[in-house]
Amino acid sequence: MAKRITLNVSPKWPDVQDDYVIRLEGHVIGRVRLGGERYGEGSTWEWEITIPMEMPVWTSGSAEGRDACMKEFTSAWLRFVKETSPERLGRALELERALAARQKRMGQAKMDPI
Repeated sequence: MAKRITLNVSPKWPDVQDDYVIRLEGHVIGRVRLGGERYGEGSTWEWEITIPMEMPVWTSGSAEGRDACMKEFTSAWLRFVKETSPERLGRALELERALAARQKRMGQAKMDPI
């Protein structure tokens, strides 16, 4: 049986409903946000996997709406996990955790990647 993963999505800032951070087991792994001209006609949503390592071109994109972006992000994340060695992914997530700990020690407000 395949391991089940749960992605947690929350607004990047309180009361902002057009910019979301995506987490996996406490690690920030991505972002979905309204791009282009905010609230204007023709606005598109953008998504991106944001773990600290070199990323393939297909780990970011855009879609017509927030839900479509979430689906595209999920598909890309599943592909990324399938094509990335567990050791390499583990090192990247350790780096993300170390950066967050360092920012906390330095008294900086944690800023999500991007």
